[in-house]
Amino acid sequence: MTSHPLTQADLLELWERGEGARTVRRARALLAAAQCEEAAAPTTVGRRDAALLELRERLFGSRFTGVTRCPKCGTEIELTFDAPEVRRPEPPAASATFVIDAGGVAVEFRLPTAADLEALDGMGDVAAARGALLAACIVRAERGGATIDAASLPAEIGDAVAARMGELDPQADVAFDVACPGCAHAWREPFDVLTFLWSEIAAHARRLLGDVHLLASAYGWSESDILRMSPQRRAVYIGMLP
Repeated sequence: MTSHPLTQADLLELWERGEGARTVRRARALLAAAQCEEAAAPTTVGRRDAALLELRERLFGSRFTGVTRCPKCGTEIELTFDAPEVRRPEPPAASATFVIDAGGVAVEFRLPTAADLEALDGMGDVAAARGALLAACIVRAERGGATIDAASLPAEIGDAVAARMGELDPQADVAFDVACPGCAHAWREPFDVLTFLWSEIAAHARRLLGDVHLLASAYGWSESDILRMSPQRRAVYIGMLP
């Protein structure tokens, strides 16, 4: 991923613009702000998420800390992991197509793209959204030489295509093993880099605004002057406040 570093002012502006936006549109805003090629070019969901993962490492480092709850007993569990643990092999290009034979039906399909997800944004019915996504990604479906409408494919064929998509683009659906220390229940915990990164940017933006408020109130400095300071210098000035 080719990108340029984001300044503190960039992060604040990005957070302000994206706070009211839907989740999938935030991904494009993040990559566009960093001038990543994945923001403009058609890209698979996995390639988009790989770019977001790399952007997160540049902004906040490779160490992740999060919290989840055991789905069985409700125990709160802190999760700590590194970026390589949630990095998967690079998927094929968005233009590539694949063929699967499922139940005697030959289905040619491509991988879902970030643009596909944006097109479905706002659909409240999960099953309908999944069906629309599959239909958008199926290039053709044939049985015995006769073309079949993608929207009328049986559910089991759609499931087979979706499973193959997951194999081809594992970065698009990342999960890792977790075991509850309380009840020993084990499960697969999903990891959504977009949601994780945005929550970090929002928390960072609020901390920055708190610093600006304190320093502007105490010294009369402008927001732009304060944001140009290094975090270390801001911390020293804040530490000197009565």
